[in-house]
Amino acid sequence: MSVSKLSSPMSELKINQSYVQKIAEVIAAVIEFEVAIIDKNLEVIAGTGNYKSEIGFVYGKGSITGQIIHSGDNFILDDEPLHHDICRECNQNVICKLKSGIMSPILWNDKVIGTLSIFAFDDKQKNELLTNRDKFLDFLMKISALISSKIGENEMHARLSLMANQFSAVINSIVEGLIAIDQAGFITDINKSAEKLLNISSLEACGQHISDIFPEFSAPKVLKFGQQYAEQEIKYKNKDEISLFISTITPIKKDQHIIGLVISFRTIREMRKLAGRLIREDRKYSLDGILGTSNCVTMLKQKMQLVAGTDSTILITGESGTGKELFARAIHEESHRKNGPFIAINCGAIPETLLESELFGYEEGAFTGASRGGKPGKFELANGGTIFLDEIGDMPMHLQVKLLRVLQEVEIERIGGVKPVWVDVRIIAATNRNLEEMIKEKLFRSDLFYRLSVIPFYVPPLRERKEDLILLLHHFLDKYNLILGKQVTGFTQEVQRKMLAYPWLGNVRELENAVEYAVNIATKNVIDSSFLSSRVNDYFEHNASLSTSDNQLTLAEQEKHAIETALKKFGNTRKAKEKAADSLGMSRSTFYRKIKNLGLNTKIPK
Repeated sequence: MSVSKLSSPMSELKINQSYVQKIAEVIAAVIEFEVAIIDKNLEVIAGTGNYKSEIGFVYGKGSITGQIIHSGDNFILDDEPLHHDICRECNQNVICKLKSGIMSPILWNDKVIGTLSIFAFDDKQKNELLTNRDKFLDFLMKISALISSKIGENEMHARLSLMANQFSAVINSIVEGLIAIDQAGFITDINKSAEKLLNISSLEACGQHISDIFPEFSAPKVLKFGQQYAEQEIKYKNKDEISLFISTITPIKKDQHIIGLVISFRTIREMRKLAGRLIREDRKYSLDGILGTSNCVTMLKQKMQLVAGTDSTILITGESGTGKELFARAIHEESHRKNGPFIAINCGAIPETLLESELFGYEEGAFTGASRGGKPGKFELANGGTIFLDEIGDMPMHLQVKLLRVLQEVEIERIGGVKPVWVDVRIIAATNRNLEEMIKEKLFRSDLFYRLSVIPFYVPPLRERKEDLILLLHHFLDKYNLILGKQVTGFTQEVQRKMLAYPWLGNVRELENAVEYAVNIATKNVIDSSFLSSRVNDYFEHNASLSTSDNQLTLAEQEKHAIETALKKFGNTRKAKEKAADSLGMSRSTFYRKIKNLGLNTKIPK
């Protein structure tokens, strides 16, 4: 027999080697023949007598086993290998000590995965084996089927175990608490988040009735009717502390019968945080979605709409806090590049020594500490989309030259690179500085300015669009009511007059901060002057004449004008009014309340 070390992948029989060896030993003890179990890689997996010492080795390709695995047929060796045709290709047939043998393939999933064989090494065993060949062959076939069945069982267990581990990993990665209960209402499992939220271990929780955890939860009712509940408030009492959760209850069904429930829950505070994240997330912007009905903002959006579909370079100027990036994102979303990336970089927020590598990238070994393989810059990352260069007026002169080259040649060159990289990028730049004055002071290149300002836009400060202020006020009020879990319904007339008179040097950003502050500390349903920041109130202490009743009519007129304009645009149906409310940044309830309070006739002529 020719043998060598095995290097093939582990077979099904090898995976179940300890079981297979026991089978071989039982067979040998019963019928007193030597047993060999060999897998599809021709490795001896299990054996008795001489074959036990050969476990872990493989036969040569010309062996009987190799031919049986290839054919999938039973085989009876009724003569010594030296005289048998099937053994002629085996280079060990001259020294082989076998007298006879019976070999049966082991099948699994309709494929031969190995052989089960018994062998005779003397004439007495040979006579017994061949005399009872049919009986022994039938016996081997049944044992082969048993081995195959066990392999299938173990394979199923392994798969189920893997699936259980994967499922457990998924369940424990979910931020919501999850509790599973059986049809009697007893807890069968909870995930890690539930352990943390309830301050209880899985070991402690499992076996308890759900009413021990959530006293007000009516498990029998839900289990009986099988109705799914969503966004239900549920109380949890832990010692002297009561926690409130928002829960969803889902029935588990088998053959149309309810066999249990899954309760998912999270804290109300977490829900508010989630709502805040969703509001703050980079959503799909549009020019129509930008709040403002003033003439200057309306005209600005119309002009931006006209050029959004082109690739011309845009320069947006305006004071800090006016929303220049918001307009830039909206232009990108209205363009044919909307499915490409929008990459924003603040040229004034990154140290001058790092700005070049951030913008243009670098090659491996370009400088000490450079990452292996190099790193793409923002221009390469924005390929196929838009790059927004905020605070372009703060860009150093030597980088202005490189940016000018990008605009002229439509390609960039990494630090340490020798080959230019072509990029397909639209550039939108923004600044709150006077670039023309900077050109006179030789702080900004004139050629770059003219390249950037192919299409210039000016975003007006809030004090130049006061008619939009009330819309923004209510938009931010709705936003922070949701985030902070408050129910503030509005502002006093005095506060609104102050808001209209205040200069808002920080523009929309400062207004939003003021509303967020007021909603945070509000202890009433309406925000009065006591909830305004000291900065706003101090301003009016020094400028008392600005907070007068003269602005009251202006306030009402502005609100009335904004709502009438929105109704004229969208119409008077229920859905149209919902769109009008959304366009003004108001909730539906606020919008309808304004219509009523202002005594508006919603039959606005078109």
